[in-house]
Amino acid sequence: MQKFQPTRIERSNASLEIQWKDSHHSELSYRLLREKCPCARCEATRFGKDPFHILPAGDFFENLRLLDIQRVGRYAVRLIWNDGHRTGIYTFQFLRELSENPPEI
Repeated sequence: MQKFQPTRIERSNASLEIQWKDSHHSELSYRLLREKCPCARCEATRFGKDPFHILPAGDFFENLRLLDIQRVGRYAVRLIWNDGHRTGIYTFQFLRELSENPPEI
């Protein structure tokens, strides 16, 4: 869908900025993106199905940095975090929905 096509994706100090083809602009915090990571392990953790999940230290999100953005086909990006996490594939539709309907954290 054309609505979910970004024309520019950039990292800032604390957020991912996306300019969309329909002129919408998104600014998604790294904390939000990491807490909503769509990978299977993070999904299991959110729903209490990961018995090995350890809650992050209090300063985890203060020290969280996005190291790289990798394009995945024509529909998504993979975000590479400074703590080694890299399995989340964020579809453009998912990013746009996070932008338009940000959850309360």
